[in-house]
Amino acid sequence: MSVTVKQALNLPSLRQAQLVAGFGSLERPITAVTVLEPACPAPESDAFAGGEMMLTSFSTMTEDVDAQCQVLRTLAQSGQSALVIFYLGIVLPTLPEALVQLAKELDFPLLVMPGEARFRYSGVIRDVMQAIFQDQLDESHLLGDLVDHMTLLPANQQTVDTVLQLISDRVRATLLLLDEQDQVMAAVAWPRGTQMDTSDLLLRAKQGNAEHCAFMKITAPEHQMYQLYLLKEGQPLSSEVLQQIQDIMTIAVSRWNVQHAELALEELLRAIVKDEPVKMRRMASLFRLHMESIHCMWLLTCPSASQREEFMRLSPTIANELLKPHCQTVVAGAYQDFVVVLADNGIFGPTGQELLAELQERLRQEGISSVSSSCQGLQTTAQVRQAFLRTAEAMPSAACIWPLRSSYTQGEIDYALYCKNQLLSDEQAIKLHRATLAPLHAPGDDFTLIETLAVYLLDAQQSISHCAQLLFLHKNTVKYRYQQINHRLGYPPDKLPEMNSLYQSVALYRLLKNQPSFN
Repeated sequence: MSVTVKQALNLPSLRQAQLVAGFGSLERPITAVTVLEPACPAPESDAFAGGEMMLTSFSTMTEDVDAQCQVLRTLAQSGQSALVIFYLGIVLPTLPEALVQLAKELDFPLLVMPGEARFRYSGVIRDVMQAIFQDQLDESHLLGDLVDHMTLLPANQQTVDTVLQLISDRVRATLLLLDEQDQVMAAVAWPRGTQMDTSDLLLRAKQGNAEHCAFMKITAPEHQMYQLYLLKEGQPLSSEVLQQIQDIMTIAVSRWNVQHAELALEELLRAIVKDEPVKMRRMASLFRLHMESIHCMWLLTCPSASQREEFMRLSPTIANELLKPHCQTVVAGAYQDFVVVLADNGIFGPTGQELLAELQERLRQEGISSVSSSCQGLQTTAQVRQAFLRTAEAMPSAACIWPLRSSYTQGEIDYALYCKNQLLSDEQAIKLHRATLAPLHAPGDDFTLIETLAVYLLDAQQSISHCAQLLFLHKNTVKYRYQQINHRLGYPPDKLPEMNSLYQSVALYRLLKNQPSFN
């Protein structure tokens, strides 16, 4: 079976490493070892393949704990196996508690090598890679290894392209996947990163000019057929390995849809979000769409499970109807639990906000509730993908911070994500913000003043009359509470820059209320 983090800890070079987090994830398979010294800001998850053990000293960000945490979060999101920290006390002054707490929260293996210069990257690279090579000499468990690996990856990486990349890395071959019309659906080069001409490779393979070229047919659901070409130099693959690859690909096309011929715009959205560039270009050409013209995205979701099916059916139709008079390029369809709308700058600025509000009003008239987010200024499909992933992660936190809103800007989504990922996981930040609100909650008091302040800042746009309406209280009652807040804090709650800290504190207060350990 695959070399796991648990097995790697028994290798000579890692026996003295201290495991400080990720005790529940020691069965993660290791496919490679990589030295990682990222520049600031931290790289995106697309920069990494899955299953790698990362070695670092954070030499480029020794004092930036936030950047270190972002690197660790990115590694966890991209399905890496572990992070090993070297030269503690030599390059990296101390091990930040925030980094350890985040690794524990994510259950991501975090190892720390002894703080001595004699412990080098090369020792770990040599031992782990030798163990991987020895393991891969046994070809009988290729199928099980790759399926196990895929199940450990986050949902957004469980794609056919990822399966092809894993196969390519394992058998050291270039792979081409085609549909029945000989359209290239996905292509992975070996060695990784090599530039290749897929048309030339395909021609060579079909003419028999490629050394050790293997061909197999893959059957998908509904009897759709695909063609897989493997081009490998050196020792050819055994029939047993080829059979396992065919089985793996059959599982992949059954579980992760790759039907490029299906005339459904949802497939284009899937290709963008799952980072399948070949498929994305193919689908865009089918619908005569210019992907470079997409600069805006709406994401809508329905909080009511009973309304969701109707929401998914109606929303794309209404969105297309509303936007086509304003936009040259519009794509609307369902993906996961969201309706995604992609468009050009025809919905940029106030016009877009008005159209989004009209879309949600049309849904309300149909008896369907919705929550939306608007992203603008997107320049590439990579930015579209990142905006989707960030919004999908942040939506629950945004709804907790601003429960009365039905639409969020990208700035609000980013703010909610910051509160969730940076503040909620930082014990010092929690203590600081609790101390900020402490004057409003003396022993024996309830949380009335804090709740009033939260509504005043987060929901009522610093309006006493609006705050009174939202709390179903007389205006004078809220005015009295405002005076009490002013008196206890020693300054008006809407005085800058103090208001910034108060705003963040009540946002964190609402997030903490949703935690089981809230007190």
